[in-house]
Amino acid sequence: MRTLHIVLVAFLFTFGSSRSRGKNYEKEKVCEGLNTLGKEKFKDLFTVLYSQKFPNGTFEEVRCVADEMLKLAEKCCSEEATPDCYDTGATRISDISCGKDSPFPKHPGIGTCCAEQGLERKLCLASLRYTAEELPSLLEPSNEEICEQYRQNASEYSSRYMYEVARRHRSTPAGLVLNATARYLQMLEKCCSPAASNPCFLSERLQQRESNVFLRFTTAVCQNQVNLKSHKTGLTVYYGSILGIPFEEASSIASYLHDGLAKYCLEPKGAYIIQEFTDFHRVLCNDSTLATKSAEFQKCCSKPPLGTLTCVDDLKKQPYMSTGTEQRLSADLCSEASQDAIERYLFDVGVKRPSVSLPVMATVADNFARTVKLCCESADAESCMEGKKSHLKGITEFLSKADDICSQYFKLDFSAFKKKVLRDVEGELPQAGRGDADARAGALVEFAATCCSRHAPPVQCQNRVEAFITPSEDDSAV
Repeated sequence: MRTLHIVLVAFLFTFGSSRSRGKNYEKEKVCEGLNTLGKEKFKDLFTVLYSQKFPNGTFEEVRCVADEMLKLAEKCCSEEATPDCYDTGATRISDISCGKDSPFPKHPGIGTCCAEQGLERKLCLASLRYTAEELPSLLEPSNEEICEQYRQNASEYSSRYMYEVARRHRSTPAGLVLNATARYLQMLEKCCSPAASNPCFLSERLQQRESNVFLRFTTAVCQNQVNLKSHKTGLTVYYGSILGIPFEEASSIASYLHDGLAKYCLEPKGAYIIQEFTDFHRVLCNDSTLATKSAEFQKCCSKPPLGTLTCVDDLKKQPYMSTGTEQRLSADLCSEASQDAIERYLFDVGVKRPSVSLPVMATVADNFARTVKLCCESADAESCMEGKKSHLKGITEFLSKADDICSQYFKLDFSAFKKKVLRDVEGELPQAGRGDADARAGALVEFAATCCSRHAPPVQCQNRVEAFITPSEDDSAV
């Protein structure tokens, strides 16, 4: 199936375009979308966009707002439409969103937006993003059950599947989600027919494997970019570990990818991020330095651009001993002569701990950098840093703990791992009662199960890491 040409629609998705370009621009983009995609694909686009924007909304709520957008476009894109048709209709939809019994998806911050009027209300609604923890992976029933549900109502099944996939890929370009669901539904159309052979599903899934791996990779990197405040630091440590390169080189690679993801992860048209990944391939596999990298990395770089990125994503990180002089945990980190002093310090700490996932590293980096910067802005930075030294050491020591736990998590079976964690906790906290030891061991096991994988869910991991490193009066040493 051809790649869908996704138009960046204005209403609720182009933040501020109506202020800078006028109301007619909004209408033109929506009408362009309807004319380019056709009625059904236009509605599918809005189903994906609203499922991503409101993953807590029900299928019925999401389809309701998609239906309203389709009605608006059909009515106001006709030659007979009045000049104010689109603006009046868009305002009506935003008013419905703010109604007490609104049939549209709910958002925790919608009350603030509804206190505004007119354009300000629409722009506020546009800026809302749902930041709750990620949804679990979509579990598929058996092939027989899938076909039974599909045959009962193919259209309903297709729409619900699109909704379920989109809300689990809420930081991924909508065009990539639409293409993935289109491929899946093509498979059902083929394999659920009476004439289909027994290995149809296996054959089709093998054909779709590379594209599905790419979608998971894109979702993972975009979720990290959208949700992690110190994502660039996490990327710097990641590439330092994968490639065994110094801070300056790792930081340059990380900055290139970070900037591209910031521009295109939330852009509905998938072609933009694919081009960005293609350009990044040239940066990552720089001919002038490729010969100095590992054989495994060179093999990845021999693949097509998108295959290279997923191949590198599979490489195992190695502990890398930075050759730079390690910074002291002092006000020297505030030096104006070294703007990247904090990031360099965290790089030196992070690259030695290869089992730590990027979401964990970025969350630790954010908490560390935030504490240091507060001291740097204080009247007496040196005294502040001295007072915070114990807390800052606790933050970096958590990385060592996480590295050890995640290393054991992948080596041992789950039952043996849980027993080892409990023994370690009892050894570290001999005065703790059995209930306290069980609770702490349980929290560490939950942390490992959630945050040790390379594609760990960033929001969930932030919450779990911060529960360990946020200072409190009764904190125990990690």
